[in-house]
Amino acid sequence: MIFCILILYKKKTDWAITVGILDPLIKEILLEQFPTYSYSQLFNMHIKQICKIAGITKRVKGYKMHANPRRKLKGIFKKYELITAHDLRRSFATNYYSKVETPILMRITGHKKESTFLEYIGENFNQDHYADLFIQQISS
Repeated sequence: MIFCILILYKKKTDWAITVGILDPLIKEILLEQFPTYSYSQLFNMHIKQICKIAGITKRVKGYKMHANPRRKLKGIFKKYELITAHDLRRSFATNYYSKVETPILMRITGHKKESTFLEYIGENFNQDHYADLFIQQISS
């Protein structure tokens, strides 16, 4: 049973995304504590604060926007400083890969080609994947 549905609109690709939410705590947070709309910069700032509070402080290589010069510079930073909304999208796709059918994940993430999706989550295309799925489905 789906308790809540989260609808996101990707302006860049003119793509609406609907994601079902099962967890009652997440439903409560989204409905009662989460803003209904947020600019991407403000959303990313809040994500960084949440990750800092969660203790995601391991130092990692990455790119971070600097004021002077106004561009991304490579360095070693605390992980929470580098997290953005895009990381949530990729983590979602990576965590649910092989647990949810790939076409469903592709629809949610907005990928049109499976090869692009697999590259995005860091998986290699498995030629035998569909044969394995076929055998699984006819065996059950």
